[in-house]
Amino acid sequence: MIMDTVERLPLYEELLPFARELAERFRERQAEGLPFEVRFKQYDTKPDEKRKFEVHRHTIDLMMCFEGEEIIHICPEDELQPGEPLPDGGDGMKLIGAPRGSAVILQAGCFAAILPGEAHMVGGRTAADGTGSVSKWVVKLPSPERFCV
Repeated sequence: MIMDTVERLPLYEELLPFARELAERFRERQAEGLPFEVRFKQYDTKPDEKRKFEVHRHTIDLMMCFEGEEIIHICPEDELQPGEPLPDGGDGMKLIGAPRGSAVILQAGCFAAILPGEAHMVGGRTAADGTGSVSKWVVKLPSPERFCV
């Protein structure tokens, strides 16, 4: 996992394809016309029992946060049990297990790049009162072959 500010995203262009262009487009909030999938996600954060891990084999999940914040847990895949395949033939699968591993907070103006093979659980609550929301892009970047699992 790589975590940094969107402003610094172009520094990672060797690993993250289109990093420079994505940083510019993020500032403009314009994702149309890119040669890969960009999903706009906006949701309330969830209690741990409603979150699931997932893992990808050939895709980098680049999460770029516009507003709010969320906890992302990340751990080795072998600490979890296999679950169901991702919907619509997506790259990877859901995994079964409670939050564990490292917990990081994705905040507005920051990005998290989750590499193939890194199990991740998004959407965790950061507020003590159990409230919170996040709006972000989830960019499905093709991974350089050397990182695929």
